[in-house]
Amino acid sequence: MRPLEGIRVIDLTHVLAGPFATHQLCMMGADVIKIERPGDGDQTRGLALRPELKGLAPGFVAINSGKRSVVLDLKTEEGRAAIEKLVATADVFVENFRPGKAAKLGLSPQRLQSLNPRLIYCSISGWGQIGPNAARPAYDHVIQAATGMMSLQGDDPDAPPMKVGFPVIDIGTGMLAAEAILAGLLRRARGDTAPIVLDVSMVDASALLMGGMVANYWLSGAAPRRVGNRGFVGSPGADTFPTADGWISTAANTLRQFQAMCRVLGRPEIVTDKTLLPRLPDTPDGFLSDLGNKAVRDQLVKAFAGDTSAAWEEKLTAAGVPASKVHTVPSYLDGHYMQTGRADCELPAHPLGGDAPARILNEGFRWTGEVAFSIGRPPRLGEHTDEVLKQLG
Repeated sequence: MRPLEGIRVIDLTHVLAGPFATHQLCMMGADVIKIERPGDGDQTRGLALRPELKGLAPGFVAINSGKRSVVLDLKTEEGRAAIEKLVATADVFVENFRPGKAAKLGLSPQRLQSLNPRLIYCSISGWGQIGPNAARPAYDHVIQAATGMMSLQGDDPDAPPMKVGFPVIDIGTGMLAAEAILAGLLRRARGDTAPIVLDVSMVDASALLMGGMVANYWLSGAAPRRVGNRGFVGSPGADTFPTADGWISTAANTLRQFQAMCRVLGRPEIVTDKTLLPRLPDTPDGFLSDLGNKAVRDQLVKAFAGDTSAAWEEKLTAAGVPASKVHTVPSYLDGHYMQTGRADCELPAHPLGGDAPARILNEGFRWTGEVAFSIGRPPRLGEHTDEVLKQLG
């Protein structure tokens, strides 16, 4: 039995953060009913601009497979009446409208919880439900700019800001929302009957993702610095180095690890050269915190140039030094990923046709005794409207 079987989620979210949250719940067995607007539905379907995909663009498939799609016009009395009937049967309601819009549609927490007191109501927004910024629009990279995340990429303090190379805020917000909803369901399971209204924002998720830097600034007053591809500890052995055929990233953070790395490189004297490293930790497991410098790096760069990334990875791993060749996403998925416990599930058929099996990521973790499962295919726009509404009478 999957942990959320029997839980019904009414999903009024679109694009990425909200749908990713309900995707997590769906992968754990919840019945997620995705409410979509007439016409184009969720914008990520891309019906107008990519008609050849028939509303099943890869980004949509990845986080909406297994859900049921119901088309309702929430501006009509009939649409709102249908939503109210659905809410009466649900455990969770999730929306990511701009703050205030749900209330204008008659879908405020107070209204819906008057119809269903046990309902867990989750609002996802850019800036939160209260405060002077609440009404501001938001997208991932705008929040990266607003929260300081863009100022952290790269190693040149004078370089232009740079966003993270994937929508980290949207995904982080979706994870945070799913976690909050699970906490709400646990409260209900323990008999808590108080109203549960969750306020999950992209700015809070961003701060949480940068939690160490936030704490450092609040507690010490020190602003975080750009460190580029160097490890956050600041060890000279925790960095990314060019090799004979590419790049390798290493994490020789402790004295023991750094000594092992230098031995593998054939340069054990680097550790004891006082002109390069005038001080060292007192114990083998002490971190070489903030001891990285250009002189040491130059010596390590010369050494790493003598062999390939794969060869160094094998040698360093055997010596107990965390290291990996720098991969592309495809080379990781076709290589190392296939050797892990994996966190994906199979679709019953490829959404775009063809004989090749299609897979999507599941909830991202594994259970003891879990067996592989196949999730339902991604829904066509409005595919389940008649089915769901007939169940409501």
